[in-house]
Amino acid sequence: MAKKIKDENGNVYVKKKPFYKKIWFWVLVVIVVIGAGGALGGGNSKSSSSSSATSSKSKSNDKTISKDAEFRKKFDAITVGDLMSHGDGGTTLSDVENSLGKPSTTSTTDVEGVKVKDYIWTKNGVSITIQFNDDKTVSKSINGFKFTREPKMNLDGFNNIADGSTYNDIVSKFGEPDGLTEMVISGEKSVTAIWITGTKGGTVTLQFSNDSLTSKTQSGLKN
Repeated sequence: MAKKIKDENGNVYVKKKPFYKKIWFWVLVVIVVIGAGGALGGGNSKSSSSSSATSSKSKSNDKTISKDAEFRKKFDAITVGDLMSHGDGGTTLSDVENSLGKPSTTSTTDVEGVKVKDYIWTKNGVSITIQFNDDKTVSKSINGFKFTREPKMNLDGFNNIADGSTYNDIVSKFGEPDGLTEMVISGEKSVTAIWITGTKGGTVTLQFSNDSLTSKTQSGLKN
């Protein structure tokens, strides 16, 4: 609930609860985490006993990784505008469609009292969701993307991540996240990033507000 504050001149201001403390924000985070976990579970495949079949499969995987990487680059190039400013500065719907093609599914939803369009693109198990207001991007998320990386983020590394770390600080140490959600509301930028790491599929979720780490959680990490 909004809190009223009166200054020394008798002016009354309304202090709103930060968006990252509201229920809708955490619902969005849960959806992203579940999507990333489901993509991880569906990514296992049996190896071929035939050397020729293995070689063929390897070439196929190389092609898939290449396509996924291009899909990710297109996602990274999308700019998010402020929801409360009708997405001003955000990438337009037409530019997103020129880059990603026509979406797989579309729907509408309500965020902070603002009606937005949800467009979803899927490719090779990777899903990109973009929300638009006035046909400009107001949020973007990706899940199911599995980077090929050494499992650098073990439990010790996770425990040493300090509050206030920037997103770029984390990426420079542990690489790009497998899942990402970005949104801007009233000038506050929120980023939720998910890393799937280690042979057992440990998961790390970090949340940033205006590029400063505000919370971290992990599941299944070992040293």
